[in-house]
Amino acid sequence: MSDAGVQERLSHVLRQTTSAVSNARYFGFEHPIVRGQIRAVRDDLTELLRTAQAVTFFFVGDQLVVDDRPLPSGAYVRKFNALLRNKGIERVTFERGVSEDELSDFIAQLAGKNGAPVRSTPAIRLGRVLLQDLPAPEASESDALSSSKPAWPEPLVALGETELGRIRELYRLAEMRRRFNVRDLEAVVAKFANALLSNFSPVSLLATVKEVHDYTFTHAVNVGILTIVQAKSFGFSGRFLHEIGIASMLHDVGKIFIPNEILIKPGELTGEERTVIETHTTRGGRYLMTQEGIPTLAILAALEHHRKFDGSGYPFVAPDWKPNLISQMIAISDAFDAMRSYRGYSEPKPEGEIVRILRKDRGFAFHPGLVDNFITLLTPAE
Repeated sequence: MSDAGVQERLSHVLRQTTSAVSNARYFGFEHPIVRGQIRAVRDDLTELLRTAQAVTFFFVGDQLVVDDRPLPSGAYVRKFNALLRNKGIERVTFERGVSEDELSDFIAQLAGKNGAPVRSTPAIRLGRVLLQDLPAPEASESDALSSSKPAWPEPLVALGETELGRIRELYRLAEMRRRFNVRDLEAVVAKFANALLSNFSPVSLLATVKEVHDYTFTHAVNVGILTIVQAKSFGFSGRFLHEIGIASMLHDVGKIFIPNEILIKPGELTGEERTVIETHTTRGGRYLMTQEGIPTLAILAALEHHRKFDGSGYPFVAPDWKPNLISQMIAISDAFDAMRSYRGYSEPKPEGEIVRILRKDRGFAFHPGLVDNFITLLTPAE
């Protein structure tokens, strides 16, 4: 099925679902119009699921993303969003084999009284994105933050490889000084936010650097995951949370302007080489200013993520300059993932040691409250 055909069917599912809910409230659930609309939804989903195991509808603010396709906003999208929000739902996944009976129950519950819960079924799974409720493993700090290879949950393996490829392509477009479509990155952020469910710990979701040349792209994904987790724990949501994800995944885009012989040099950098690599913040910020649709927050994060809490760091700014709070979150995510990664010139540190370094640097390199919160998200309660 062509992309246009897929989008048409997705839009038809929304139209028929919202119409069925409205008509059920007006005519009654057993009315022939309502039953016909339910069958139409089933038929469209059956066609969509011939080549996919599942299809997920996920809202980021008012933007509807279906798998990796942001759908154009319209009356039916707004109605569908309102129906789900009213029931406390942010995500609906329809799996292959969904039956007419399941769809009937789903639509009947959406049409029910305000606040009445909607139940998941074997082929219709409902949920929220609750990044702040990540459970802590029952182990000591050193065990919980093991230096071994992260244990990716099986459903996320393909997701990580796919999204890493998308980030890699985006950075390569930047390297060629070409414009990129920020909507592609929006879909990546939405998909990761959708995957960050409350039954996964944040460390378990981080990708492992397989080759030195992959570091920048893998690091961008990991910093995005860690920063979204932080931001959601402080109550950020909707469109602003989405912009935080974009900013965190673009924070290091300036590194594509740094020569590889410096960027992946084994051993210590010279003073001159260090000066060159420090220009990645201003180069990244300037590059993002040339791109359409980039949030201002992403430009700030590219410029500020190496500014320290005590006013030191780079680039040079006015003495009273205070980095944006999100830039300070990104700085913590950036440092954590850098220390846990193999980068050619340094071996990964055990994650228990990384936590100790973060604690030592709280109030100096890092915002103390943000560090405390970050460690709480990663380590078990005493």
